[in-house]
Amino acid sequence: MVALLIVTYVLFSIFAVAFLWKGYQQSKMPIHLRWELYPLAGEKSRPWGGSYLEVPDWYKKPREHHSFAGEMAFLGKEVFFFREYFRRNRSLWYIVYPFHIGIILLVTFFFLVVIGALTTIGGVEVSAGSSNAWGLLLYYVTLIAGIPALILGTISCLALLIRKFVDPTMSPYTRRVEYFNIVFVLAMFLTGLLAWAVADRGFEIAREYMKSLLTFGSIEGLPSLSAAHAVLLVLLLAYLPFTNMMHFFAKFFTYHKVRWDDCPNLRGSALERELKPLLEQQINWAAPHMQNLRRWVDVATEETGASPTPRVTRKGGE
Repeated sequence: MVALLIVTYVLFSIFAVAFLWKGYQQSKMPIHLRWELYPLAGEKSRPWGGSYLEVPDWYKKPREHHSFAGEMAFLGKEVFFFREYFRRNRSLWYIVYPFHIGIILLVTFFFLVVIGALTTIGGVEVSAGSSNAWGLLLYYVTLIAGIPALILGTISCLALLIRKFVDPTMSPYTRRVEYFNIVFVLAMFLTGLLAWAVADRGFEIAREYMKSLLTFGSIEGLPSLSAAHAVLLVLLLAYLPFTNMMHFFAKFFTYHKVRWDDCPNLRGSALERELKPLLEQQINWAAPHMQNLRRWVDVATEETGASPTPRVTRKGGE
């Protein structure tokens, strides 16, 4: 089983490096197109989700304190409850929400297995018969996270795969790679579920395998289902940063930096310094109305020559 440990080290290293690199790339992307979508989160004095831009002569007044905690609370509700899916596509929510809860529980389970392995390295037994309160608690908490994660993940992956095949509003727009991704995740969940049901009801083997990874030791007699699940899991992790499944990582940037960013572009500000080199970029559009414009700053400052907006009156000349 030494080869399996080496494969795990290599694939997990690929995941860690690629994950951090993707996060760094997203954090350094050029400034977004301003949306200013309401309601905005984090405005303490405007519970309806308004903005300081609603105040007359806002630029003459000091900007009010912005609550980052308020934004995170809103984002947490979206991450853990998928409110937008629930409101806009209830039937799909019944599939997508259990899947994401399964993913969250699986991540929780992973960390519990790591803690369990460290606990056993420290000489504390983690089992249903442990005389140590911590070992006993950790055993049952791991079961509570691991079993639902594997069941929810397996069932929801199957349901999502079927939905994408039979739903006429989804199947024409589902790429082949998306089917592959779902099957890949399904295989990981299914082998884990079978490994638990057949060979590892208390996740002792999972803890022993993690212990061997942490101590650079070896493990003998690893069941084939457990080995298959371990391989699929680290393969999926190494593959993950290179797919659109990394969208979960971008959620913070999407909300905090795109939907809610109403930072003003003031003279001499950091935002102005960030925008200047972007406005100097060349335009490569072939449209006729762009032929006389060479830079984005030309678009921003172009004289349109449009007439003033006509006054709108009510019917009857009022």
